[in-house]
Amino acid sequence: MKTKIAYLDGFRGLAACVVVVSHFFQVFAPSVFEGKPEIVHFPFEGFAARTPLNLLFNGNFSVCVFFVLSGYVLSWRYFLTKDKMHIYASALRRFFRLAIPASMSVCLAFAVMQLGWGFFDNIRQATHSSMPDPFTASSHVLVMIQEALYHTFFTYGSAYNPVLWTMTYELLGSFLIFGFLLTLGRFKLRILGYAVLAALLADSYYLGFVLGMVLSDLMYSGRDRLTAFLPPWTTPLLLGAGLYLGSFPYVGIENTIYSILVWRGSSTFSFFVFYHTVGACLTLTALLISPRLKSLFGRRPFLYLGRISFSLYLVHFTIICSLGSYLFYQFHLLFPYSLSTALTVILTTPLIFAVAHFFDRFVDAPTLAVLGPWSRRVLDRLGRKKSGSVPVEKSKGV
Repeated sequence: MKTKIAYLDGFRGLAACVVVVSHFFQVFAPSVFEGKPEIVHFPFEGFAARTPLNLLFNGNFSVCVFFVLSGYVLSWRYFLTKDKMHIYASALRRFFRLAIPASMSVCLAFAVMQLGWGFFDNIRQATHSSMPDPFTASSHVLVMIQEALYHTFFTYGSAYNPVLWTMTYELLGSFLIFGFLLTLGRFKLRILGYAVLAALLADSYYLGFVLGMVLSDLMYSGRDRLTAFLPPWTTPLLLGAGLYLGSFPYVGIENTIYSILVWRGSSTFSFFVFYHTVGACLTLTALLISPRLKSLFGRRPFLYLGRISFSLYLVHFTIICSLGSYLFYQFHLLFPYSLSTALTVILTTPLIFAVAHFFDRFVDAPTLAVLGPWSRRVLDRLGRKKSGSVPVEKSKGV
């Protein structure tokens, strides 16, 4: 099982890197997300935004990958063992596993704001970015604490660190999985439950958790039905379809290869979310059935990215909007826009990874190290622990 978790972590690490790239684009090349010709800075923006090249900066697709991976990782041990204690242990520590690192990232953004190191607003006139400025949030400590521990996880709040909009989905999506497994996980007709949830959540990010759980069910409930029905030669087809749907553009799709994906009379349906989620599911399926892809994402560079992926996700936005914005502000006084942007990205990226490395070492890794034994002790005291159960998973995934 360690190999499986390793390559899934590697896949998550790549997705986290794409999110970082996406926010560089949102700050310095916002036209690829907003589709406004008047704010174009580079000649490639219009073409890249409407073709599969947007996979290089399609952060929403990567977020959907996170959600599908969460559905898979949080359910596979139950399907393998049918032991509900795995669900109880995961549910017991889930909020803390997310809240401790996320709250520390809010504290980091709050500290940057208090120190006056936020320069994002200084460069808006040049970049034309409409991305929210995290340093305009309240300067009151109690408001910050409320945001970090409550709004971030229960109201989709993201005042100090805008990437935290995903945390409510992660928390509630996790408990959607736990509730489903506890109530329907042992029934053979649970497929009907999957169908109902998929229909109700079709254009919601919560669909990703359901699809990830379905993949886990196919892999671990009895024989491996996923690889039995999908031989390795289908990998290119699944991967191609997944990346095609995952590259569904942020901007208009008229006269593009995506125009066939939208039908009339469906103005309220979020095709953007739906296709990114289905694309993430197909891409993960391709990974699960392909020995070559498993080997690729199980290599050391991807394993390292997987290890720091959550930390990288949590800290990068604050650094882009502080140091990155400051560097661009200084460079733009001396150099053309393109050179200023290139220098900013080159100099800011190493610091992002350095901070993510130390954040992982001193915040995320200790959190994982403490929560596993703590949850087992609590369950021991409640008299619920069953002898011979599979150890608590140590995957770095969120």
